[in-house]
Amino acid sequence: MAFDLKWTTALAAALLAGGCNRASADDGWTADTDTAICTDAQGKRLPDDRCRQHRVGGGMAHWYFLRRGGIIPFVGERARGGSFRATGGMRYQTAPASTAMTRSAAISRGGFGSSARHFGGARS
Repeated sequence: MAFDLKWTTALAAALLAGGCNRASADDGWTADTDTAICTDAQGKRLPDDRCRQHRVGGGMAHWYFLRRGGIIPFVGERARGGSFRATGGMRYQTAPASTAMTRSAAISRGGFGSSARHFGGARS
């Protein structure tokens, strides 16, 4: 039993340490490299494919440049700590596709949902 507990604890710790690059539950993700994200004129994040188009609805989409270690916000939230102007000589990568989600999509509760009340074969 003690052997199984050590492996379970070690596996859980490894998954938590290497699972994702989140800054905190409220901030978004931390950029591993100098990163460009797509924003509207007010600095709210848009999906990156919007910046590859010329116009977004009635407004423009702009690249917003974050340095390594900056916070990559959720889609629809304001970008901070960067600039609409790229720093000369820097090479920027677009944010990983896994970061392009809204805050509500980032909340995962797992579990069985409404089917939990029918666990197993017996139903009441």
